[in-house]
Amino acid sequence: MESFLITTAGEKSTNLHTWALFIGGISALIALLLSTLLILQHLRAYNNPAEQKWIVGVLFMVPVYASESVLSLWYPRFSMECDILRNCYEAFALYSFGNYLVACLGGEDRTIEYLKSQSSKELNAPLLNQNKKNVVGHPFPLNLIIRPWDLGQEFYRVSKFGIVQYMILKAFCAFLALVLQLCGIYGDGEFKWYYGSGPYICLSCRTIPADG
Repeated sequence: MESFLITTAGEKSTNLHTWALFIGGISALIALLLSTLLILQHLRAYNNPAEQKWIVGVLFMVPVYASESVLSLWYPRFSMECDILRNCYEAFALYSFGNYLVACLGGEDRTIEYLKSQSSKELNAPLLNQNKKNVVGHPFPLNLIIRPWDLGQEFYRVSKFGIVQYMILKAFCAFLALVLQLCGIYGDGEFKWYYGSGPYICLSCRTIPADG
């Protein structure tokens, strides 16, 4: 009786995985087709390289994410490698999006001039200091240790540095996870002192404020 229940549970688990793989594969295929079509349209009408090259970089997130998701579901033993690939491209996609916004404003110089020309009332942003124009404050308790940023070259420099920092740390974390996995001490999901997944997750979470 016990062996029958175990066999039945195993069959249900296999059927569930098959259905999940089927649905995930169909969804990924649709995403691949639509994203590829959109990328080809941009390449066919490549009239504004300064903006479109970054758009294409962001759009490639869809094929990368869709492919690695299906591959991880199909071969769970490759999920670690797929996760590393996704993290690396996520960092590049964020960098591409940041450069796309700058390109839309006409380049770095015009972006800085645009930031300088905006007042706190015009932007209506909650982080803007209401006592001074063109100054970006920080929420408590960061305002106790970080001085306000001038809404211009300084703010642009800090934002750009944050994006580049995110890229470097994200790639470093992905490489670190690969090394730990190869050494057999990563321990995915295991928060123990002799596994590296705990510190890795903490370091990965530390990169989140850089892109915000």
